[in-house]
Amino acid sequence: MDEAILHIPEGINFECTGCGNCCFSWPVPATDDDVERINKLVPASLPLFRPLAASEQKLSAYTHTLEKRADGCCQFLTEENRCRLHLEYGSEAKPAMCQLFPYTFTPAPSGIYASVSFASTGVLYNSGMPLSQQRPLLDARWRLLSNLMPGYRPDWTTAQIADGVPLAWDDYLAVETVLLAMFAPVMPEKQNDRPLVRCWETASAAVVARLPAGYEIEKNLTDARPKVVDQILLKALLEFYFPPDVFCATAHDLPARQIAVQLVTPPNKVRIEYGGSEISVVHLLERKLGALSPACGDLIRRFVYCRLFAKLYFGPGYNNLSLIAGLHHLFILVAIIRIQLKQTQFLQKPETEQFMQLAELVRTLERRLTVASLSRESSTVLEVLLSSPQRLSRMIALAN
Repeated sequence: MDEAILHIPEGINFECTGCGNCCFSWPVPATDDDVERINKLVPASLPLFRPLAASEQKLSAYTHTLEKRADGCCQFLTEENRCRLHLEYGSEAKPAMCQLFPYTFTPAPSGIYASVSFASTGVLYNSGMPLSQQRPLLDARWRLLSNLMPGYRPDWTTAQIADGVPLAWDDYLAVETVLLAMFAPVMPEKQNDRPLVRCWETASAAVVARLPAGYEIEKNLTDARPKVVDQILLKALLEFYFPPDVFCATAHDLPARQIAVQLVTPPNKVRIEYGGSEISVVHLLERKLGALSPACGDLIRRFVYCRLFAKLYFGPGYNNLSLIAGLHHLFILVAIIRIQLKQTQFLQKPETEQFMQLAELVRTLERRLTVASLSRESSTVLEVLLSSPQRLSRMIALAN
């Protein structure tokens, strides 16, 4: 791996907007160095940090979490939504997690791929300076992360284009070049030149075309009607990625066994709880969604582009899904965002701005993708159900 090469996406901007969102309900893990440094800078009568239990230490570099105020906000957040540590002692005084946010880095055989988290308001609005002009800062942030997690080296040698079909890295890069060209951010006046939904099936076909001759991509492993299977999958994904309270949600895995049971003995009607009542998935899908504004289309395109660029959708980038299953999973999640947007517009006041609704949905999805830790059973279920191009086409139609 050539770590000297830091790849930075084009057309993606970031600058802190000062909204304070990341300092409200978000937990802030801290390292031993963070605890020692901040305790020296800010003597306090009450503990500033709480030790993490072993079950909470998903990333071994972090040993504590920053205690919050009674209102749930970070105790270093000022009335102007600024970080007091940053203001008084400089950016290097902040916990490592705060210094890294919202930047992400994915080590791969061809270098390090930088990106950003859509949990950030600045990222959602694409505000500020292009990432391509922030190379010195990104270099520094990558060094910080690599020092925190020296063993952070995903194994891409096990990547597959489809279940049982190995994927060489150079072959993947050839596919990725095509995918990135489809979803690269475009100028607002050109938004209608490349309808986003049309790109999904085109991208899927481009990957399927690279499968070995005779490979059977459509596999019927259940007697349930395909549309019923679609609804069972849709219900599971909706409930997992969009829980009622994202900050209180403790499930980090899909209910694989429950899904499997439903596939064997499918219900007559798939129902889901929404807006305080239970409705059928079919009824949920019948509601209409008008055309998205150019700004909304741009947000979705940037979200997809960053996931593709950072390789956070297949292989070690996301629960070891094959390239095809991971790509379809990503597109179906975007379809689910559209479905959620329909419901949000139905439940909220008509004057609520569409982009703000969409931005909060994308923020929620980003957080759930970050904390998701799927079991082998769940990954297997997704691999089987998501490899089908026909299922992707039906999901796209449902979302629209």
